[in-house]
Amino acid sequence: MQHIVLRNLGPIHKCEMDVGRFTVLTGPQSNGKSTIAKAIFFFRTLGREVYEQIKAKPDEDEYRTSLENDLKKRLRSKFLRTFGSSWSMPKDMKMIYTYSRWVDVEVYLVEDHSANYRNFVDFKFGDKIVEFLQSYKDYETLLRDEAALAKLKAEVQELFGDWEDTIYIPAGRSMITLLSDSLATLSSNEDFRKIDFCTQSYMKKILQLRSEIKDGFSAMLQDKLHMSQTKIDKESLARLMQLMDGVIKGRYSYTSGEERIVMENHRYVKVSFASSGQQEAVWLFNIFYYYVLERKPMFVLVEEPESHLYPDSQKYMAEALGVFVNAGNSMLVTTHSPYILGELNNMLYAGQIKGADERVREVLNPLEHLPAEWTRAFYVHNGGMEEGLKDGLIQNELIDAASDVINQENDRLMQIEWDLQGDEDCGA
Repeated sequence: MQHIVLRNLGPIHKCEMDVGRFTVLTGPQSNGKSTIAKAIFFFRTLGREVYEQIKAKPDEDEYRTSLENDLKKRLRSKFLRTFGSSWSMPKDMKMIYTYSRWVDVEVYLVEDHSANYRNFVDFKFGDKIVEFLQSYKDYETLLRDEAALAKLKAEVQELFGDWEDTIYIPAGRSMITLLSDSLATLSSNEDFRKIDFCTQSYMKKILQLRSEIKDGFSAMLQDKLHMSQTKIDKESLARLMQLMDGVIKGRYSYTSGEERIVMENHRYVKVSFASSGQQEAVWLFNIFYYYVLERKPMFVLVEEPESHLYPDSQKYMAEALGVFVNAGNSMLVTTHSPYILGELNNMLYAGQIKGADERVREVLNPLEHLPAEWTRAFYVHNGGMEEGLKDGLIQNELIDAASDVINQENDRLMQIEWDLQGDEDCGA
C-alpha cells in the first residue's frame, strides 16, 4: 500500500497516512484536507512526469544536463503550480511518498545561499528510481516510435506499481462549468498557466472527454454493445444512470459546440445556465460513467461532492461514489457534509452485515456497499489528523457535531421559556 508523510506544508504540521482504495477526509475548512489531496495527486501523477520527460524530444533552444536534473526541473515547476511559491514556506517543509520498497520520493527545501530568506524545492529519489533514470541517461537519443513508447510506459507503470490513471476533481466546479464554452480558448491562452495545476488538469480532462461523450451515454453504450467484445458492467452503469437522473434530472450531451443537459420531451438547458447543483455534479457523473463503461481503472480525488446539492441529492451522490469504487476504482473524498458521511456510514454498515439477505438489498443496493477492509476515514484539524473510523464506522461526533451544539442551544432556549412561563404562573 502506498504511503504519504507531510510536514509543515500549508496548514498541515504533521500528517501520515496510507493511501488505500477508498479514503474520506473530513474536518473544518482551511485545516488541510485539500492540501493532503493535492499532495497525493502530485505524487500519483509523478510517474506521468517521468514518462513525459523521457518521451520529450530535445529542443535546440534548451540545454540538457542529466535526466535526473531535467526531471527535477520539471517537478519543481509542477510543485510551484500546485502549492504556490516556496519562498515563504517553513525551511523544514517535507513531503515523502512511498510507492513500494526502494521506490520513494522526498520533496524538501534548500536555502538560496545568495539570499537566505528564499527557499528552493529539491527532490531525493529512491534507489530504484535512480537506477531506472540511469538506464535512460541517454534519453535524447531514444527512438520515440510507438513500440518504444509503449515499452517505456509499461516500465514506468511497473516501477511505480501504478496502473490507474489519476484525476483530480476540484471544488468550485460550477465556476469552471460556467466557462465551458470558452475552455478550449482559455486552455491555449498564456494566462492558463496562472491557474493551479490541479484545476488545469481537470479542465484538460473535460476538454478531452466531452467530444467523446458528445452524443450522450446511451449512444456510447450502444456503440460498445454493437462494436466491441469488451465486457460491460451493465449493472453499475444502470445504477449510475438512475443516480444521475436523481441528481441532475437529465442527461448530458455536447451538441453544436455547447454542453447541454437534456431532459424529458427533448427539452434541454445549456450547462452554463443550469442550476449551480447541476453544474457541480454533471462532470462528476460524466467521469464516473465514462470510466466504468471503458473499464479503465482510475484513482479519483474528489473535493466536496456535496457542493450546492439538496440533502437527498447528496445521498444519491454518496451512493454514486460507492458504485464507482465497487466497479474497480480507487477514490479519495474530502467533505464537510453530514449527509455524505451519514450515507457512507450506512454503506459501510451494509457491507458488514454477514450473509446479507434481501432485506439489506431493499435498503441499499449491493453495488453501493463499502467493505470496511479498504475504507479509511480521517478527521483533519489543528495541523494534524485523527483516525475517523471506530468499530468499522465513521465516528458519530465527526458526522455532525454542529447539530449537537444546535440541539443543545434549542434545549436551553426551551428550558428558559418554560422557566419564564413557570415564573408567570407563580406570579399569578
